[in-house]
Amino acid sequence: MRTLIHAVVLLFCVCLCGCETTGAQRENGISANSKIVYVHSYSKFSFPKQIEQFRFDHQVNYDSEGKDISVGYNSSTPIAATVYIYPAAKNFSLLPAPPLNQVTESLIAREFELRKSEISKSHPDARLISEHSFGIVQDDNHFNGKKATFSMQYKFGSFPTDSQSELYIFLIEPGTMFLTNDRQYVEYRITYPAALKDQSQREINSFLSELTWPVK
Repeated sequence: MRTLIHAVVLLFCVCLCGCETTGAQRENGISANSKIVYVHSYSKFSFPKQIEQFRFDHQVNYDSEGKDISVGYNSSTPIAATVYIYPAAKNFSLLPAPPLNQVTESLIAREFELRKSEISKSHPDARLISEHSFGIVQDDNHFNGKKATFSMQYKFGSFPTDSQSELYIFLIEPGTMFLTNDRQYVEYRITYPAALKDQSQREINSFLSELTWPVK
């Protein structure tokens, strides 16, 4: 159901409008003069009205408690960005069991494969271009995850356009860094016309750097 809602919401938004890392100099963590329009109470992520070139468009709950959510942004380039935050499953085991210092990496890798498969099923024409480790850097904090880039046809406006869609997966772990009691995944889905890749990458890097993670 979340996949179907994602496709419908993302289309609506568009009609309206080694380890790689990204980092940026920031003022107060978000774009200047931008008000917070939504706070996810379980992860403590705060979403401002505007992040650089991206403007807040919508927020969706996928469960009754508001733990599984998404927040959508658009830029005029056009780029459609959706941030998902959702609980990590508790009733499964990793086999073979990884060393304790590799549990987070293993959980990210497992979820990454699930979400890549989800994209392939939702977009039969999608082709995987690349995948690799990826990190977001905000001040002294480093958040490590994985990134995949797909090519696909996507409707920006009324006509299908040769596009690229990026998937990012991260994991929030309870502990000394985050104000949360349970593991939660953070997923970014960002889609843009392939012909505007260079401009889109600059905007995306700023978006990833400026959406502040809720560290203690």
